[in-house]
Amino acid sequence: MSSSIPTITLSNGVQMPAIAIGTAPLSGSTAEAPQSNPNYVGFFPERVTRSVHLALQAGLRHIDTALMYRCHEHVAHVLCHWFMEGKLSREDVFITSKVFHPPAPGFGLDDTTIDISSLSVEEITNKVHAHFEKCLVELGVGYVDSMLLHWPSAGGGAGNATTKNDNDSSSGSGLVEIDHDNRAKRLAAWKVLEHYYNMGWARSIGVSNFHEVHIQHLLDDGATIVPQINQLETSVYIQHTKIIQYCQEKGIAVFAFSPFGRGVMDMEKDEILLEVAKKQNVSPGQVALAYLVQHLKCAVSFYSSSKERMEGNILACSVHLDPEDVTKLEMLQRSASWGLPSPYTLT
Repeated sequence: MSSSIPTITLSNGVQMPAIAIGTAPLSGSTAEAPQSNPNYVGFFPERVTRSVHLALQAGLRHIDTALMYRCHEHVAHVLCHWFMEGKLSREDVFITSKVFHPPAPGFGLDDTTIDISSLSVEEITNKVHAHFEKCLVELGVGYVDSMLLHWPSAGGGAGNATTKNDNDSSSGSGLVEIDHDNRAKRLAAWKVLEHYYNMGWARSIGVSNFHEVHIQHLLDDGATIVPQINQLETSVYIQHTKIIQYCQEKGIAVFAFSPFGRGVMDMEKDEILLEVAKKQNVSPGQVALAYLVQHLKCAVSFYSSSKERMEGNILACSVHLDPEDVTKLEMLQRSASWGLPSPYTLT
């Protein structure tokens, strides 16, 4: 592992690098589509090969991917090259992948998603088994370092990047009623992850986009392993105070994705981030990352195709925020996404 990147010790003792390269470059709307294909909305797996290669060159050793992203084989191609050249061994790299993503028209193909609402518990079990093993085959490895359940359910309401109200609450209007069938299906999917964990095919297992009630239900309903990771959209604007507090109390590491809000949040223009960045002689993005890693104690995943940006994000781990900086950044909480569902709207 790169000595400049801190690690997070998971509850089972596994060391997870705190900074990861994400592998989900996408066009979320026609406004983001390439000029040569202005109607395209979806993932760009073809961009992952170069970005992962540059990430390894920059010193990143944690790769955050998912079956849904359709880029496992691109990741495998890069790793095969580095392993073959003797630049790295399998033990030098931490691979996180994810299964159990509901259908997403325009993004997920039928063999990468699971229609949670229409399948029985037994069918869910069989499908997650198949998808877990598909991940290993596509990645070309014997085991993953972490496997996560990608989403707790389908549906949910998308956030709005300009919303100011705080609905990050385990009670009140922010939390929808849990669906009994979905609850049983989540447990069935979790049992599959426990099975492969016990086989050594995953060094750690966890969840993604789960709020504290989703996780507690797993534990109440028969999970024998407490999730070691919960991956959430987390940034200075979306701090998920209650979920993070719950995870910390349970020994669950929080793994932040979209720390920059995919550019929708205009962090580079935020007056508070600019003020702290000027004081620290760094960029607003580095301040935002330092806050997540140092103050919220999160691991962080980001996508970039720029080696310079990757190196700058690694340097963010060395930025020291003083209590005055932290107080200002805490006030940026919005509880609003760039467009993904809030965990509290998922049943």
